[in-house]
Formats: sequence, C-alpha cells, structure tokens
Amino acid sequence: MTPRHPNQRDPASLPVELRRTTVPARVRAWVERHAGARLVRVRRLAGASSTAVHGVYFADGTRLVLRRYVWHGFLEEEPIVPQREVDNLRFASRHGLPVPELVAADVNGADIGDGVPALLMTFLPGRAVAAPDTERLARVAAAIHDADPVGLGHDYFPWHEGTTVAPPPASTWPRLWEVAIELWHGTTPDYTPSFIHRDLHPGNVLWWRGQAAGVVDWANACAGPRGCDVATCRANLIDLAGPKAADDFQGAYESLTGEVSHPFWEMACILENGASFWTPRQLADSEPYLARAVAAQVDLAARR
Repeated sequence: MTPRHPNQRDPASLPVELRRTTVPARVRAWVERHAGARLVRVRRLAGASSTAVHGVYFADGTRLVLRRYVWHGFLEEEPIVPQREVDNLRFASRHGLPVPELVAADVNGADIGDGVPALLMTFLPGRAVAAPDTERLARVAAAIHDADPVGLGHDYFPWHEGTTVAPPPASTWPRLWEVAIELWHGTTPDYTPSFIHRDLHPGNVLWWRGQAAGVVDWANACAGPRGCDVATCRANLIDLAGPKAADDFQGAYESLTGEVSHPFWEMACILENGASFWTPRQLADSEPYLARAVAAQVDLAARR
C-alpha cells in the first residue's frame, strides 16, 4: 500500500477548481507537441493543493509532469506566479539544485488557448516522506540557501501583512495577537537575502534510496530571509512528525550553516496565513507556538 502523501488533503477542503481535475484535449495536444511523443496515460499526482498536477506518460516510455494553474484565486492574488516559477526553476537548475527541468511553459494559457497557465517538467524519482531524516533535510535547505540570489528578480514580501491587522475573530487570546501583529509590522530583523524556497517542507522534498532526489513546487521562491524557510519547515514538521523532529531539523540546520534562527520568523510564519485559515482548531494548534515566538522576541530584546 502506497503511503499517504504528506500534503494530502480532504478534497472537500480544496478550492472547487481542484476537487476534480482533467487534462482537456487541447492541453494534451500542447503536451504532445512539446514532448514530441504520443500521450498514452494521464494520472493525477497526490499532494498538490494550489494547482492541478498530473503525471503524463508517453508511448516511448517517457514520463513528465504537467502543472496547471486552474485555481483562479491563486492567480488573482499573484498573477506573476507562473512566470516566477519558470524563472525559479531555471535559476535553481543553473545553480545545480535537484529540481525538475522545464520542458515547456505557457505562462498565461495563450498558446494552449484556454487561459490557464501550464508548465511541463521532467519527472523526478522518489516520494515525499512525512518524517524524513532531519539532518539530510537540513542539508537540502542549506544547499538552496547557498545559491547566490543576485539577478533572480523576485524578492521576499510578507503575505497578508496588509490585511492581518487584528486578532482572528475566533481567537480567545486577542492580546497575544495584538502584540504579535505589532512586532510583525515593526521589528523585522536585518538579514542578507538568500535564495529561499518559501514553501519548504516534507511534502515538497522527494527521497530516493535514503537521499534527497529532488525539491518541487518552486512557485513562491525568491530572494529573502533564510529564517522564513526554516520556520516554514519547522511548522510543517511539527504537524507531520512532532516537535522533536522540528527541533532536530533546526538544530541540524544551525550546526551546518552557523546561522541561528531569529524567533521573528517563526512568528511571521504563523501570521502569514489568510483569514480563512484561522479555524478554532488551527488557533488552538498555533497559538502556543505564537506565544513562544513572541516571548522569545521580548526576551531577546530585553537582553540587548
């Protein structure tokens, strides 16, 4: 039995455009044109929650991955995302990172004719693991951050900063949120920009025979703070593998790089979620970590 993908979500929780997706005939024709082979099978791949991702298989034995931006809400917020992913894949490949090779891209759907951006990429071996080896995962993060981001052309900015100005209505800890939002808006620590993935977590790292075989989903990568990636990976490891795995990952990363993570980024990781994310359960899960990050910042400031 194939293990459940770490990103797997209840279809009912997905945007309506992603609950049941197909690959229309005109898209298949575009894929065949760029692959130079006859398409014989299409299979939806597990784990995607912002785009439709399919494995596409050809008569000559070739297999590729098709990623389509069918969710309009994603593009409404950041219409540049498809082009940014193209740029990031090319940049990461030039720097020797284990990423899919871009075969073809239609960043606005004009070539295909349906208005849906599409990327066709090579198929990487391996599978995502919910509880990976944390030291090897830290090496993956460090390798990404070692790439000099000069010339990338995409820079970090906080998500939802303009709309997260008050505690979520369901919160029973409003004072915590008020303090956190004030710190978030006014105390960003200095950092030297690195190449960051921006959605680095176990669901986006593929493993093959115990080694990291590839990193996928480069739509949000940019030049930004390393701490953003470390905090994102920590938060996902807490959910998937437990707090010890998250602490082990951070410890391994800091040992490898000499970069000590600032608690600001763990706080920012929590706050960079839109209003619809904050259900009572999410609040109950996240607020203790938010309180810890705020307390750590206050303590850090007091010791300076």
